[in-house]
Amino acid sequence: MNIERKLKNFAKMAEDEALKTRQVLIGETERHVKDSLEKTKKEAVEVAEKALEAELSKLKQIQKREIVRYESEARKKLIMRREEILEELKYIVEKDLLEYVESPEYREWLSKAIQDEMSKNPAAIISEENCSDLGGYKLISANGKKVVDNTFAARLLEALENFQGFTALDFR
Repeated sequence: MNIERKLKNFAKMAEDEALKTRQVLIGETERHVKDSLEKTKKEAVEVAEKALEAELSKLKQIQKREIVRYESEARKKLIMRREEILEELKYIVEKDLLEYVESPEYREWLSKAIQDEMSKNPAAIISEENCSDLGGYKLISANGKKVVDNTFAARLLEALENFQGFTALDFR
């Protein structure tokens, strides 16, 4: 009997040891599975965040291109509208000048302007030739080398150029 008890005790000890080992192995396996799951989750989150960042970057680039395209279109429209306004302004001024050139006031102004120029530079020649229909005059130096263009067409062109400079679109 002593042997039977010893065998039972040994069997019980072996069984208890197997149960303890089993519990330890189950615990280690659960921790390993839990750690692996956490690691896999973390990696999946990192991959998803990188994919999201890449997609956001693509969307920002698309947005920037769209903004540049819209700005370019708006600039073109502004430039076209400015040109239309300048053409309209030129037409109105030319029309008014043509009417003015036919008036007695123009003849008075022209006579006075020529007298003023002659008093300042008596050797100069005043010419109304090649002054266009818009009127005005040209002052030519005595030697014919220097011409001062006081035609309305030249003044209108200068005013329009100044106006364009004044309305220049700054696209920095």
